[in-house]
Amino acid sequence: MSFVVAAALAIAALIGLPVLAHLLRRSRAREQEFPPAHLVPQAQPVARQRRRIEDRALLSIRALVILALALLGATPLVECSRLSLDRSSGASVAMAIVLDDSLSMYAKSQGGRRRFDHALAGARELLDSARSGDAVTIVLAGAPPRLHLAATTDLEQVRRALGECEPSDRATDLSSAVKMARAALQRLPHADRRVVVLSDMADDPLPEGQPIAVAPLAQLRTAAPDCGIVQAERQGRRVRVNVACNTASASRDRRLEVVAQAAAPAGDGGQRVGAGQVIGDAPLEVRAGAQLLSLEVSQPLAAMDVRLTGGDALAEDDQLAVAPESAALMVAVIRDPSTSSVLTGGATLLEQALAALDRDIVMRPLGVLPDDAKTLAPFALLIMDDPPGLAAESRTLLAEWLARGRVALAMLGPRVEATQLGSTLDPFVQGAARWEKSESDGADVASLGWLGAAAESLARLEPQGRVLLASAAPQGSQVTARWQDGQPFALETAVGRGLALTTSLPASVEQSDFALRPGFLALLGHAIEQAELRAGPRRSQAGDSWTFAPSPSVTVTGPRGPLALQDQAGDSPEKVVSVANAGRYAVTVGADTHERFVHRAEREILKLPENPDDVAPASSGVAIKSRIDASADLALLLLVLLTAELALRFAKRPARRKPDADATAA
Repeated sequence: MSFVVAAALAIAALIGLPVLAHLLRRSRAREQEFPPAHLVPQAQPVARQRRRIEDRALLSIRALVILALALLGATPLVECSRLSLDRSSGASVAMAIVLDDSLSMYAKSQGGRRRFDHALAGARELLDSARSGDAVTIVLAGAPPRLHLAATTDLEQVRRALGECEPSDRATDLSSAVKMARAALQRLPHADRRVVVLSDMADDPLPEGQPIAVAPLAQLRTAAPDCGIVQAERQGRRVRVNVACNTASASRDRRLEVVAQAAAPAGDGGQRVGAGQVIGDAPLEVRAGAQLLSLEVSQPLAAMDVRLTGGDALAEDDQLAVAPESAALMVAVIRDPSTSSVLTGGATLLEQALAALDRDIVMRPLGVLPDDAKTLAPFALLIMDDPPGLAAESRTLLAEWLARGRVALAMLGPRVEATQLGSTLDPFVQGAARWEKSESDGADVASLGWLGAAAESLARLEPQGRVLLASAAPQGSQVTARWQDGQPFALETAVGRGLALTTSLPASVEQSDFALRPGFLALLGHAIEQAELRAGPRRSQAGDSWTFAPSPSVTVTGPRGPLALQDQAGDSPEKVVSVANAGRYAVTVGADTHERFVHRAEREILKLPENPDDVAPASSGVAIKSRIDASADLALLLLVLLTAELALRFAKRPARRKPDADATAA
């Protein structure tokens, strides 16, 4: 408190003056007994009692008046630490609030409040300093950044939107969030524009540009030692866990435990496992950075969690569900090594191409199509290279598997003419397909625009032949690519919720250069994307979105309850849901229910907050301190108190006595 403020508040000491005046007023003269007074009956001193009541009320009112005068003199000089908008002129302001809702904002400060709560309070303080005509937009900085509220002058709507914000397990993307905020302000007519970042700055530096982006809350950037679980996966009897610690102190005296999520019958050890029972543990290394731990469990279970013992500044990342090994997208590859292998031996070109895509898949080479539904069920994508044909039982099994939302790709070759009696390639082609010498040198690039730039590589394939698909296209199929002479190069056929893809060339280098072109990789990537769209990725990172093909019934339930599905942008009938938190999700599509697992970003735990020197430059128009101006309220209070004193004095004024009638008559 400054000397000037203390001097202004010292006026309150003048309360002693009315107290002293009232005490002097109550003093009485020395009493002298009058002997004849004993002959007069004693009367109650009513007038004196009335004066005492009047004195107390007046004393209280006068004391409050002096206090109000002291506060009236002091409040214009007092400053408080709160965010506000400085206005160089009377013009309205357009402000973008970039609110960080990433995982690191769960961290608690010394006062026990989360960083996100401090950021939310700062946003509300800024909103309190806004006035009619100001436009406000809200951008959430958790990856990927989202425009939470488009620019609006309805400040009550902004307050409601702030109340809906919650932190999540997302990573931080401040750079993209600031760019999005600037873009949202570009369309506004306001000349005065501000971008305020409420974040712990645990990310790359803010991008340069106009308007200047400022991070005024330094308390968000205090150190927060943390160890968090990034990812956990079961592999046989072991559980592999990625743990990240941003400081060595956060990992000291801590252990990683594997716990059962549900009771299980006795296993090899002969003991029943109860829910919450620890079935494996290991100590953390005392160091900063990422570490990979492999824990052997006493009894592998379908539902397990891993958790860290001890505590740190962020408890929300100390536990995670263990994903099974099959959480990756399962891809079955049916090929003949004698026709699809390279000359040096080893994996086939098809298998090498799938590995080169670097996607989260588990590839299983098979000799033939499985003959039972249980074996085929785990796979989301089936790729067949130059299949000779399918028996009736296999076709029925494949059709049922596709109808559940799976994808199959058949790359047809010369073997189509070696199909045995009773075997067909339905649903890829209908009837008998024919292999013939190709009269075209490659695919029509214009018809392959959906493959992107890689389509150019399919213009020259030097094919030795091709399968004629025009006369064997299944009913309802669509031609997705053509040869340069107009013949179908690729087909797409919907089977229930699934998809059957067909190409007129195999992967064999003896028949063409198809498997050697970037377009071949793009085609395989397209097949994987279609499989993920229908079966869904079994493993995702917090912040990813899942897309669902049109279905009569889709429900997604996560660690915090059911999630709402949104319509895909544009005219697409597909549905989208964004998963913001790590953990186990139950997804139901029609009658098919499966689990998906969401993990955290390692960088979000390891990255420490930045602390720029200039957190709120004067040119930003955002002030950290603001003056308190309660003059109008205090002046109104003084007026009320003075009115109350006048009313009290008038009400307590002694009534004038009327002359005695007998005395008048005398």
